[in-house]
Amino acid sequence: MKYLRIAIIAFIVLMLAAFFYFTLDNDPQSVLLHSIEEWRQEYLWIVLIIFGITLISTATGLPVLYLGVALGFFLRYLPALAFAWAMNLIAVMLTYVIVNRVFSEHFKEKYGDKKFIKSINKRIKKYGFWTVAFSRSVYIIPTNIINFSFPLSKISAKSYMTGTMIGLVPEVLINVTTGYMIRHEILLMGSPEQNLIKILVIAGFIVVLALLFIFLRYKKSKLDKSRISEILPLPEK
Repeated sequence: MKYLRIAIIAFIVLMLAAFFYFTLDNDPQSVLLHSIEEWRQEYLWIVLIIFGITLISTATGLPVLYLGVALGFFLRYLPALAFAWAMNLIAVMLTYVIVNRVFSEHFKEKYGDKKFIKSINKRIKKYGFWTVAFSRSVYIIPTNIINFSFPLSKISAKSYMTGTMIGLVPEVLINVTTGYMIRHEILLMGSPEQNLIKILVIAGFIVVLALLFIFLRYKKSKLDKSRISEILPLPEK
């Protein structure tokens, strides 16, 4: 297992070095769009290539936002949304399995007894779903931190997956919509219009998530009260 960890870390370092080498004097988005421009009519090849790059990029900590932009640029809007969401979910869960299986035991042996880690694990175990969903929905939080830290905690695979399924929605909407608008020459990367879209999507999603959390807490409170009344019935007046 030790040599496997070393091999994975070496692969990540190699991919990061290659990424910075090939994009040092170029915008990553331009490099990606030009590299698959010749397959513009071959949508299956585009999807397969982007899916492969998404898996490698997520597992090695490279940015993936340009891949969602590329899907929005080359495909129709709704298929691009579906493909981007599914690709990112598969890549994130594959990374979860790798990190959890290869690094979690080593992390627990070295840091598991520390008070700070125990406190985090206690909260993650209780609110893991909401933590993942909220962390991913806030677009400014680097996804690498989420992808490589949560698998080391005591969060269950089910909570991590369901939180990721919901939390990926704003990111996919923003990236695919950006690619779609670039193709139709509505806006450019980094423009004020795009920043406004990001703010609106993130704010709307956080509001919906907060309302859902409040609703579920309310329903849980009502359920707890009904259970207590069944065990200890109130005296008749």
